[in-house]
Amino acid sequence: MSVIGVLLFLMAIISYTKIKEPQITVIDPKVGNPGDVFSIYGSNFGNEQAESFVEIGGLRITSSNCIEWSDRKITITLPANVRDGLVYVVTQGGRSEPKIFTNKTVVPVKVISDPATSVPSIYAIDGKSQSVGGLISIHGKNFGLMRNNSKVCFSFKDAEQPQIDDKVYCENEDYEYWSDELVRIRVPDGASDGSVFIETEKGASNGYPFELQKTIGRKTFSGRRTYVIDTSVELREIVTDDDGLIFLRVPKPPVFASQPGVDVVSSSHKPSIEEIAGTMVHQFDGEEINASIVPEKSDSKAEQPAPAANVNIAQTFVITTSAVSTEIKEQLVKPYAKKDTLAKIQQASSATLSLDSITMLLKDEKVVALAKSIVGKTTNPYTKAHLIYSYMVKNFAVLKDVRSPDASSIDMLETKQGDAYDFAMLYNALLLSSNVLARPCAGILVDADSSSKPHWWSEFYIESFGWVPVDVALGAGLPFECFKKQTNAKDFYFGNLDAQHVTFSRGYNKLHPTIAYSKIVCQPRTYALQSIWEESSDKVTRYSSYWTAPNVTGVY
Repeated sequence: MSVIGVLLFLMAIISYTKIKEPQITVIDPKVGNPGDVFSIYGSNFGNEQAESFVEIGGLRITSSNCIEWSDRKITITLPANVRDGLVYVVTQGGRSEPKIFTNKTVVPVKVISDPATSVPSIYAIDGKSQSVGGLISIHGKNFGLMRNNSKVCFSFKDAEQPQIDDKVYCENEDYEYWSDELVRIRVPDGASDGSVFIETEKGASNGYPFELQKTIGRKTFSGRRTYVIDTSVELREIVTDDDGLIFLRVPKPPVFASQPGVDVVSSSHKPSIEEIAGTMVHQFDGEEINASIVPEKSDSKAEQPAPAANVNIAQTFVITTSAVSTEIKEQLVKPYAKKDTLAKIQQASSATLSLDSITMLLKDEKVVALAKSIVGKTTNPYTKAHLIYSYMVKNFAVLKDVRSPDASSIDMLETKQGDAYDFAMLYNALLLSSNVLARPCAGILVDADSSSKPHWWSEFYIESFGWVPVDVALGAGLPFECFKKQTNAKDFYFGNLDAQHVTFSRGYNKLHPTIAYSKIVCQPRTYALQSIWEESSDKVTRYSSYWTAPNVTGVY
């Protein structure tokens, strides 16, 4: 055999034995639970696992979870801490193109109807007379083995339209246990006297009588308003490889007692996930982005810059809000005692403490000392909240315009002034320093002329009553014209809120990255409090973004 022939033969062998990049064709299931058997079909996985691994949502799956590993199929058991995100197979040949997996326990999904089941029915309720936050047990049948997208709701009354039989739904944190014949939940904030219902895919149950205990006080909802609100984000000058990925996390307003209606009526781009963790997820891959580029004609022989693309997403929400007023018997409010409330305090504080603005304040010894000097030896959470509110309204001036995104709220202690964001952050920090369960809220404030601007306020929690709204900035005199004139804003905005506050986030929404080692962009001091707004893979070279503040286009 000639030398050339030998070389060609060796090159053929090398080419044949070169490890190819793994390719994923199908994952099954696409939506699953921890503990489920999860299969990945494709090619070039290798006939044994060796140093290869599967990654889901940035989590590397350990070899102990692997059931089968072959060149065209991998089978694993999903671990207890599995998250939503992208699925990769990683071998010596490289990293595969991803597929999206969704954790069913995080995102309720519709399941195939079972003809053996029928409409849910409630037989009895333990604790049918309870206060907000109180635990009740619902007995019956056909509730479903898992909650999935089923819901428990209570009667809800609007003070100005008591003849309308409306409902308020339990929030995720209210559910304690779910089975086909027994459901345990906590009475949601905003519930009223009337009935309890369970809704499943088969329909709604009978209403079972319920009486709300109002020992401490009562909360009233009135003055409903409906807003048409447009939001948009534009990505400019995107330069990326075809396998680059960009995710946008568009805030989706929450539904709760004083904001009972939130509908997405239009979106210029179909989200890949319509709702998860309070956001709508829009995904763009490099191939899709680059396909939208129109090449520019040029006679110049000079080297041309890499082609860039622009992407624009716009959506329209229809949101209904109500004014909230509270009447609380201050002398009957007790220090937190229930174990579930203390656990809720720790959980809410942990999430809120992740917000840099509040973390920096709580680490400042002057903030802690100020909180102690204001509340003294008071143990009543309501009294503490009112004392701190009165101190801030009296001693700090509110700025009309929002400060720059990188401004620090700690400045308020020296300058004695700040914008609405600073007021909300400092108020929450002082409450948390005083062991009062509190959370910041973000959204927009709609003026009487239908103009709007980003705004921030607060809520604190009272056992057996629920969340109490507070807007320190408006109490301190932030310029604002309410539809219904307030004679004394200083008194009104402690414990009450008008229907012109549209909420985009309650508390700090700490999101998990979708891509391992991604580049993350946050939008500080804006209309929602969340840790991730944009996420891009390392294959995206550059881009710039512009998020517009929500714009009100209609009021009803």
